[in-house]
Amino acid sequence: MYDDSGAGSMKATVYVIILVATFACCAGCTGTTVRDSPQGDLRAHYEVAESWSPAIGCYNRVSGYVYNAGTVTADDVVLHFNLVNTKTGTIRDSEPVFAGSIGPGDSRTYETVLDGECMEEYRVGFSFGK
Repeated sequence: MYDDSGAGSMKATVYVIILVATFACCAGCTGTTVRDSPQGDLRAHYEVAESWSPAIGCYNRVSGYVYNAGTVTADDVVLHFNLVNTKTGTIRDSEPVFAGSIGPGDSRTYETVLDGECMEEYRVGFSFGK
């Protein structure tokens, strides 16, 4: 007679270990930060969501909008996002987002991805540019 009562317990233990290891590897890969950055008549509102996927690992998805609160058109608006390592201050990834011309009272939405490393902590630096 064959007794497999230990096999089911062993499988459950293996699944729990895999689950705990997955969460441990991704600890610090999830979270959301919201920021507002004004420069003159332009206002950038953005949300940074830390995430993880099996295909690309840890990354930061930046999405939001830029708004022209002025009375004249802002031409060639470019938003610059930098993924900065909080321990070393070095830039891990950088993405410019071209928003184009934005008329008075108008806004543009945008989205970009910044590539990070799972075991590091980052902040997103932002600036307007041309």
